[in-house]
Amino acid sequence: MRMTSLKVPTSAGLFLALLLAAPFAFGDQKEDTYNKGQAAVNNGDSVAAATAFCSLPADYKDSGAQCSTYKPLADKALFRYKQNYAEGQAALQSGDFATAEIKFKNVKAGDFYNQAQQKLAEIPALKAKAQEAANSSQAAETANKNKLDQGTSAFNSGNMDAAEAALSGVTGSHQAEAQALLTKVRNYKAAVAKGQAFEGAKDFQAAKNAYADAVNINPSGPATAMLARATSALNSPAPNNPPPTTTTAATAKPPVAVKQIDVAAYLRDGQKALAKKDYRKAKRFFQEVLGQEPKNQEATDALAQINTQDTSTVQASDDDPQLSRYIGAFYSGQYATAEQLLNTYIFTQPKGKGKLGLANFYLGASMMTRYYLSGANDTNLKREAESKFSDAKKVDGFKAPKDFISPKIMKAFEEAS
Repeated sequence: MRMTSLKVPTSAGLFLALLLAAPFAFGDQKEDTYNKGQAAVNNGDSVAAATAFCSLPADYKDSGAQCSTYKPLADKALFRYKQNYAEGQAALQSGDFATAEIKFKNVKAGDFYNQAQQKLAEIPALKAKAQEAANSSQAAETANKNKLDQGTSAFNSGNMDAAEAALSGVTGSHQAEAQALLTKVRNYKAAVAKGQAFEGAKDFQAAKNAYADAVNINPSGPATAMLARATSALNSPAPNNPPPTTTTAATAKPPVAVKQIDVAAYLRDGQKALAKKDYRKAKRFFQEVLGQEPKNQEATDALAQINTQDTSTVQASDDDPQLSRYIGAFYSGQYATAEQLLNTYIFTQPKGKGKLGLANFYLGASMMTRYYLSGANDTNLKREAESKFSDAKKVDGFKAPKDFISPKIMKAFEEAS
C-alpha cells in the first residue's frame, strides 16, 4: 500500500512539469524560426525569410511587418526561378549546355527546384552524347569533302565517269559545290554523245560543233581528240561513191517531201504559248522548228525550259511533230539525215519522255535499209541496226508500225534480240 501511495504523486508531478514546460518549448521554437528569418535576410534569401516570418504569429516581435516586407520579394524571386527553369529548358533543347547549366543553377527554390537539380545531373551525359554526334558529323563532312576533292580531281584530269561517280554521292555543306561541277560533267558527256551520234551519221560539221562544246567545258577530256578527228574528217575530200541503187529491200512507201515551215513565225507562236503555260502547244511549235533546223538554239532552250516546268508525262498517243518530221526524212530516202536527227532526238529526250521506242525503231530501220542497199556486207552497220531494234523492243508498250515498212526490214526487227 505504501508503494502505491508514492507512485501517484510522482506521476502527477511529471505531468505538471511537462505542462508548465510546454509554453517555454513553443517559445523556443518560435524564436528559432524568427532567427532563421533573420539569417535569411542577412543572406539575401527573400524566399526563406518570407517562409519563416509568415509562418509566425503576426504579433510575435515584428514578424507581421517582416512578412509584409519579404512576401512580395519572395514572389518575385519565385517567378524569376520559374523563368530561369524555362530558359534552361530552351537552352538545353538547342544544345547550349553552358547557358542551361547557369539557368538551372539559378533555380534556388520553388516548384521547379527539384527538376532543375535533376537537369543539372543529366547535363554531363547529354554533353558527351552531343560531342559524339558532332564527331560523327565531322567524320561525314570530311568524307564528303574527300568525295568532292576526288570528283574535282577526276574532272580536271578528264575522267568524267569517275568524276560523276564521286560527285553524285556528295551531301552536306559541299553538296551545292558538287552539284555545280556535276552539271558540267553531265553537259560534257551529253555533248560528247551528240558528237558521236553526228559523227556516226557522217555529219562531221555537227560532230565538230558538239565536240567543241565539250572541249569548252573541259579541254582535258577525250573530246579534244574527238574534235581533232571530226575536224580532220570534215577537211578530208569526200569519196566519190555512186549513189546506192534502190532494191526491193527499201521501204515500200514512195519518197515524201519534208514540208517547210516559217521558222520565225513558229518560234513567235511557241513563245506566246509558253508565256500562257500551254506547254503542249508550245512544245509542238518548237519541235516543228527543230525538225527543220535541229541546231536552232532558241527552240532548244525553250524545250529545255518546258521540260523543267512541265511535269506531265508524254503519252504514247500524243502527237510528236518533231519525230514525225524525222521519220519523214527516212521515208524520203534521206537516211543519213534521218539517222542524225533520230540520234539527236534520242539523246536529248528527258528521262521518261518522248517516243523512244518509235525513234529507235526507225533509226534501226534506216540503218538496216542502208545495210541492204549497200550489198549486205557491212556487218557493223547490221549490228548497230539490230541494237536499235532491241532498244525499241525494251520500251514498254511499243508496237512496231508494219505499214509502209519493207517485209525484209520487219523480219530483221522481229529477229533482233
